[in-house]
Amino acid sequence: MSKSTVVWALALALLGNGRAWAQTRSLSLPQALAYAQAHNPQLLAAEASLPVAQAQVRVAKEGLNPRLSFDYPFGAGETKRSLGIEQPIELGGKPAARTQVAQAQVQQANLQINDLLWRVRNQVRQAFVSLALAQGSLAQTQQAIGINQQLVKIARLRLLAGDIAEADLIRAQFALAQEQQKLEPQQNQVQQAMIRLNALLGQPLDTVLQLQGVGEFTPPGLTTQPLPALVQLPPLATLERLALTERTDLALAQQAVQLGAAQVNLAKAQQVPDLTLAGSFTWDPGPPGGNTPLTTALIAGLRIDLPIFTHHGGEVSLAQANQAQAQAQVTVVKAQIAQEVASAYQDVNSAQRSLTQDDQVLLPQAREVLDLAFKSYQAGETGITDVLTVQQSVQAQLESFYQDFATYERSLTQLEQAVNAPLF
Repeated sequence: MSKSTVVWALALALLGNGRAWAQTRSLSLPQALAYAQAHNPQLLAAEASLPVAQAQVRVAKEGLNPRLSFDYPFGAGETKRSLGIEQPIELGGKPAARTQVAQAQVQQANLQINDLLWRVRNQVRQAFVSLALAQGSLAQTQQAIGINQQLVKIARLRLLAGDIAEADLIRAQFALAQEQQKLEPQQNQVQQAMIRLNALLGQPLDTVLQLQGVGEFTPPGLTTQPLPALVQLPPLATLERLALTERTDLALAQQAVQLGAAQVNLAKAQQVPDLTLAGSFTWDPGPPGGNTPLTTALIAGLRIDLPIFTHHGGEVSLAQANQAQAQAQVTVVKAQIAQEVASAYQDVNSAQRSLTQDDQVLLPQAREVLDLAFKSYQAGETGITDVLTVQQSVQAQLESFYQDFATYERSLTQLEQAVNAPLF
């Protein structure tokens, strides 16, 4: 049974249970990755936060407004009026330092979006492969059911011929029912994998997905179809160097160091007192009804804060401590990258060795043993116990092969995630 047939059978079964799917969509892995990049809810929310950081740059560049003052006396004791203006002037490079901090925060926001993009990409790839494997496992169960149906047919023919007791047929039917019992949980596994992939794609959860180009993600089972080509890995040192240039968490840690340096510069700039230039025009018309002549004057002023009680040394120390902590985190992330790449690399190699053993030794032997068991039982040379034992052993080996293949695909995803670059 083809995988597309399995998908449609699942859809019809769900329709029969009273649930109608909204739409059906064909999707390859590259299409899924591109669609998720444009529609994933987490990515859309993260991208919406970027204008906030960009607006902070504009805020940082804004200058200080002048202050206009007007003094008018009330009462006979004072008759002077004045009109003045004050302009604060920031010294020590405060505007440039604020702008540098804001720009570093924009770069950090971009890196965070890129980091989320790669995490979503890895999640989509893993969900796509999980769905392909779930559909393949369902198809394999259908194949196993076909084998058991063949056994029931042979047992029925031998019973009609008087060659076996009815107990043999009952045991064959029981083995068939056991295989059929696996359909429901596997159909649910397919549905759950489809829901997860739909959620990552940001589309209706009830969309039926028909996966395209899944040959490399689906093991052949008991057929003589060859195993999909295994990935040829580059040397571990090459992947480690690539990870150091591509990992967004390392870029974020390094950007945190740059942000820390900008914050140190801003804290030091805050230690420089600001000036305020002041100018005013005063005039005194004298008391009402008096003969005092009008007097006028122009006054220039200069004001500066005196760093007597605080000189912002605490802010500088805090910014320097944050920068040192960020620098230490870079070292931690580099060590973590080396460990994750080496571990994933080892997992891929181990999984490849297991798959090679499955494909070249165990599966060919399983096919041969199963074929001989059925022929011997059909010819009356063996009993139902022998063929059921062989069939169960072969099925267990096939399930082990599927587990090995799933482990292999997961290890590839983990290696790609560890390197943070498209490898496959």
